[in-house]
Amino acid sequence: MLVKRGRALIMLAGALLLLPTDRAWAQSVDGGVEAASDEVRAGISWSGARASVSADGRLDLGPLDASVRVAALRGAARHGGADAVADVAVGRDWALGAVTLRTEVVGHVFAGASQRMDFAELVVGARYGLGPLRVAATAWYATRQSTIGGDNLHLRVGADAGLPGLPLTVLASVGYSTGSGNDPRAARLRPGGDYADWKLGAEYTRWPLTFGLDYVGNSIAAERIRATPFADAGSVGDRVVARVRFAF
Repeated sequence: MLVKRGRALIMLAGALLLLPTDRAWAQSVDGGVEAASDEVRAGISWSGARASVSADGRLDLGPLDASVRVAALRGAARHGGADAVADVAVGRDWALGAVTLRTEVVGHVFAGASQRMDFAELVVGARYGLGPLRVAATAWYATRQSTIGGDNLHLRVGADAGLPGLPLTVLASVGYSTGSGNDPRAARLRPGGDYADWKLGAEYTRWPLTFGLDYVGNSIAAERIRATPFADAGSVGDRVVARVRFAF
């Protein structure tokens, strides 16, 4: 039943993305490259607590947009020794007054893993801006898939604000991950079961460069981490992540 519901959600999102629109189709392309001291997602390292480089691109086509981001994973045990991951997404924004809704389907494709690690997620979110302040709430849901040992839901709320007169932005967010499944691969996204995570950071931008510094942490207790290589126990602790991005 959970599989059928998850597939139905993804099919519904795909249908919504393809609905006709009165807006003229326009094209724009942007992207960038980034170097970071760690590739952290949902409060845990995806690159084995090692430095990572990534490249991304985004194409706008009227109501739809498509994006891809490729990041080095350095043979991380969490993803079966994968060397890299490509995040491929198709999405659409929906303007509802001052609030913008976002629907998206994302596929995560892993290269160099010892076994199949790919999985997909449905993303639904909302954001609101008031002057320099922006707030957002987002949910990522991965239906039951063998590669992640079950299903997974990640919820996140966050805010960022630019400082008046300065090219500096401060940001903060908190998240919560939950799901089901007893397969060892469930530890890929939830090393110790359900957990909360948080991030505090700042960015300094002088286009095309952005320098960032983040403190990321989580509530995962060492004694709760599952005894499986996919948990990558050395990559779940709190850490400071430094990053620099070149946009084009």
